Amino acid sequence: MKILDRIFAWILLLLGCVHGVGTFLVYKTLVIDAVWFFCGALAVIFGALFNLARISRPADRLVAGLTVIVNLILLAVFVAVVPWILRHDLKANPQVIVLAAALIVEFVLSLLQWLR
Repeated sequence: MKILDRIFAWILLLLGCVHGVGTFLVYKTLVIDAVWFFCGALAVIFGALFNLARISRPADRLVAGLTVIVNLILLAVFVAVVPWILRHDLKANPQVIVLAAALIVEFVLSLLQWLR
């Protein structure tokens, strides 16, 4: 289970980094949309780092509880809001589905660790 947890946390980190690099490929100048795009990447990266910290400290209930909250917030945005916004273009954005799946898995695993 710990290996699965690490895999999905690293998937989140990788997706966040790719999204961050994508900011500079999509936006050629510094505009507010570019800043928000990059902030989305940072949110996913910080969420992944929280999950990696939780995995490395299995007895720390505070880290587990904070990670549950972080994952819940990310779920609200990246599983509810973003797919709804992209509902007509979801097939062209498979990374949204991968991100949603990784967030769901990490939320469940963080919740299970916190409840132990």
